Amino acid sequence: MGILNRRLFRLISNSRGQFIALSLVVTMGILIYISMTTAYYNLSQAQQDFYQKTRFADYYFQVVKAPLSVANQIQALPGVMKAEGRIQTDLTFIKKNGGRGTLRLTSYNLPMSGEMNQLVLQKGRMFSSDNAQGIEVLVDPQFAKANGLEQGGTIQVIAGGKELPLQVVGSAASPEFIYLMKDSASLLPDPENFGVIMMSYSAAERILNMQGQVNQVIVQLNPGTREEEIKGAGQDLLHSYGNLAAYPRSKQLSDAVVKAELDGLKVSAKFLPFLFLLIAAGIQFMLLGRMIRAQRTSIGIMKALGYSNWTVISHYLSYALAVCLVGAIAGCFLGVGLASVISQVYALYFNLPGEIGGFNPSVIIYSILISLSVGTTAGLLACRAVIRIQPAEAMRNQAPVKGGAVWLEKLTILWQAFNSSWRMSLRSMIRNRTRLAVTVLGVIGTVVLLVIAAFSNDAVDYMMTRHFLLENRYDYLVQFTTPIRQSELFYWQQWPELRGMEPVLDVPVAVTAQEQSGAGQKEENDVLQGLQLREQMTGVFDEEGGPLEIPEEGVLLNQKTAKKLGVQVGDSIWVETRLNTGPTHRWELRVVGVNQPLMGGGSYVSLKTANRLLGESGLVSRLLVKVEPGQGEAFSARLKDMTNVSSIVSRAEEKAGYEKMMESNVFSIGLMIVFAGILGMAIVYNASLMNFNERQRELASLRVLGYTRREVSLLLFKETGVQALLGIIIGLPLGRWISKAYVASASTDFYSIPFIIYPRTYALAALGAAVFAVAGYLLILPRLGKIDMAAALKNTD
Repeated sequence: MGILNRRLFRLISNSRGQFIALSLVVTMGILIYISMTTAYYNLSQAQQDFYQKTRFADYYFQVVKAPLSVANQIQALPGVMKAEGRIQTDLTFIKKNGGRGTLRLTSYNLPMSGEMNQLVLQKGRMFSSDNAQGIEVLVDPQFAKANGLEQGGTIQVIAGGKELPLQVVGSAASPEFIYLMKDSASLLPDPENFGVIMMSYSAAERILNMQGQVNQVIVQLNPGTREEEIKGAGQDLLHSYGNLAAYPRSKQLSDAVVKAELDGLKVSAKFLPFLFLLIAAGIQFMLLGRMIRAQRTSIGIMKALGYSNWTVISHYLSYALAVCLVGAIAGCFLGVGLASVISQVYALYFNLPGEIGGFNPSVIIYSILISLSVGTTAGLLACRAVIRIQPAEAMRNQAPVKGGAVWLEKLTILWQAFNSSWRMSLRSMIRNRTRLAVTVLGVIGTVVLLVIAAFSNDAVDYMMTRHFLLENRYDYLVQFTTPIRQSELFYWQQWPELRGMEPVLDVPVAVTAQEQSGAGQKEENDVLQGLQLREQMTGVFDEEGGPLEIPEEGVLLNQKTAKKLGVQVGDSIWVETRLNTGPTHRWELRVVGVNQPLMGGGSYVSLKTANRLLGESGLVSRLLVKVEPGQGEAFSARLKDMTNVSSIVSRAEEKAGYEKMMESNVFSIGLMIVFAGILGMAIVYNASLMNFNERQRELASLRVLGYTRREVSLLLFKETGVQALLGIIIGLPLGRWISKAYVASASTDFYSIPFIIYPRTYALAALGAAVFAVAGYLLILPRLGKIDMAAALKNTD
């Protein structure tokens, strides 16, 4: 081992506290980069492989009912590679406890080779097209697990007004149901109450009495084909069959949610590692600069012995590279482990075949290269001073740095308000601007991480509170298979379990901002929810969170729909009904307000207006119910034999299920707090230690003059406290700004994360940063008792 190498190990050993703290900061940066990037790669790769393997459709057309041959007409359109007709509809299933849920029936042609949206078998076997023993189906894995379904079991569904048993032959994954949600208004997957069943087309047309008919056409496009052209041509062709909806893959709910998650991972994988590595570079620059100044005489001797500038620079540069290499290696091992944990969490929510995991060597290589690049850059910038050191001059002590008054002393009145202890701390802090900047930046990073961590908890808490306490104040939601007359509900009022009920009529519509169609016309699909004028169980809110009242005439338009159509309050819109039964109606409505739901779409009209749009009166599609305390089971029991009830949703059970599923949020918040704590303590420890080392002679002089150890400690702590306070003051608004930017990037057409930060979050973030800063400072206190006052006061000039 060479002389300089042995000297390098001594340097590392003598500064092992700073070396470990620096390595930890680098480790956190590399850990986050590898874990987030690997998780992004794994999820993205699993998604793309699955899409390609199963030939995920590019476009969807939903109609009321059309002949099977219509798929051939769509396939003949320019730009269409393949078109397939199928049946997709929601059925009611009866749970083992007698409750009701919803199953999305989707038909498939057999054999499946060459078809779009193919299934990947997870357990059991593929269903057959015709079985004398019954109708065979596959179910999605999450629904099967939540409802205890095994191969050979049965599901009771209601189809055509009759109960029908379906034989489960296995479970399978589909590219259009990776993230399983009933609709965009759902907060999270609810596999106990909603799932997917897959069966042959022949079985589906038989149980639904749709021989030779379909209600959905899926399309695969040629590369380069514009979706807008296909939409217009397809809708014109399908107009006579009751065109309900037309949308590309990007607006398919599952694909949109997965894409939003990937986008969030991508942003995190870039921002957080950059923050840690930038701070690590700043600390290394300061540390090496101080080390070179302190070892000026040693550097002069090395040069006098014949070592070149580059050799000496390489020697000190090796210290920075050692820090980054140790941090990178530790970060690689921990990052791969964390990536595996994140992938396992994704496996709980995403129906992707096989494991969402894998080892990506390129990410490891990139992380090591990034880490070494950071160390090299910081090291070279700090080691420039080596070139200016001349051997002869280095043998003499370096001339003291010119003192003089700092800028704060010019503010005479303010400066005189400080005692001598504060003046010494402020002078030291202002004269060491680089250390001040890096320390403040580190505290800012700590505060930002804490705000982001707490913000996600605030957002979830706000969403849960608004969804379950403000927007939905019922005990049970009863959904009917088809709209019924309100008069049919009169006898319900005699039930002793009921405290109250409110009818709702949902009307799916296509919304346009002008009456006549044209090339520039924009159209959006929406659902008009008809409510009573003085509703008690549904809350509607504007963009600022203020309550809105249901208008007797006009519409409270959904904010996303209004924005896409360029519509404002006072404008008129045209709505065309898109029910799968009855004729199509077209009406003009005036926008009297704009509502902003957290999840999904939905605009609001009066119940009377909703009925008028359909040319009806007294129709109801669902019912909101309040029950007497303890009478929920009795109420549900009354609905067991009603075949026109498609689902019964208990708000209490739904809330409990969501709270259980959101437990994974605790893991991510805890992880962010750990990262923030390590960053804060490492930054303050390094800065405080450098401050202590540079001022040992000054501190020893103060001890000789009679200052106690506590007074000297407070002198150093004041400098640390001011830097931490500056970081907190800047970090709180910056954390708010970054959180707001994340909300804007993560919001989609289907849901938006509310930008809510409670005052307690700012207080906790500030307190947490202060605690971490104090903890980092306390790590250097033992050194105060080891000051050799005699050696420190020797005159070496």
